Amino acid sequence: MAAKKAKVLEVGLFFVVGGKPFVDALPWMEVPSVAGFRTYGVGHPEFWPRLQIVGAVPRDLQYDEAPRGCLNYEDASGRFTLFADGCIIRNKRLVSKIMNEMNLPGDTMVLPDDHYRCPKCLRKKPTRKQEEEDWDF
Repeated sequence: MAAKKAKVLEVGLFFVVGGKPFVDALPWMEVPSVAGFRTYGVGHPEFWPRLQIVGAVPRDLQYDEAPRGCLNYEDASGRFTLFADGCIIRNKRLVSKIMNEMNLPGDTMVLPDDHYRCPKCLRKKPTRKQEEEDWDF
């Protein structure tokens, strides 16, 4: 009987187009720690054209028009955090699919991030609390 290969936990980024996640990631241990966090070095603007070239996403869609997010690791707490567009977070099945693809533990924090708001989410009026937080420097 063959031994099961251990799943490697990853940090990275992702887009969701047509309900399907497109992930680019590396094992978290291979990503250097900067200021106590391990954050994938490739950005959404760099990953998007690669998806367009292979025909995975529409050529006429800009990267910031698609729901997206990222995943990082905090050294101090030993926890992973998934930051994503609200459209993604509200879909628990989709969040689970992304977490499974990146081999993430069940205690991964899932949080919204204003950097990852698609046009659909941007049309929603922010709450007063969100507006106040935007002005907290």
